[in-house]
Amino acid sequence: MFSTDATCEAEDMFRIYFQRDEIEKAFRTIKGELSLGPIRYRRRDRIDAYTTVVYLAYLLWSHVQKRLTDKYPSMTVTKAVNLLEDIHLVRFQSGKQNSEWTTRCSKEQEKILTILGAKQLLPSG
Repeated sequence: MFSTDATCEAEDMFRIYFQRDEIEKAFRTIKGELSLGPIRYRRRDRIDAYTTVVYLAYLLWSHVQKRLTDKYPSMTVTKAVNLLEDIHLVRFQSGKQNSEWTTRCSKEQEKILTILGAKQLLPSG
């Protein structure tokens, strides 16, 4: 292994080299689960906007993954989304009266929602 930067220490070179796996995983997530690739824009403002969206999406994805892994080590964001996909918001309106609630959650769904801090965001009835 070599570097064109003569000031780069061997430890730094190895650390940087082995971080490439994380970068490749990030691109796989961005293109796969987040469906945010590839870019086809030519104008600078659109490229900047796209880059911002990709960055924020991956930042949120990584944050959710960390929260899940801290409490539920075997859980991935993709698994969590699949487990939560059958929770539905029900809205009933009659005249001026509105009622909102979510369908009943399983214990595992409640656990995931609690870990993510989303339980209190759902209407309960």
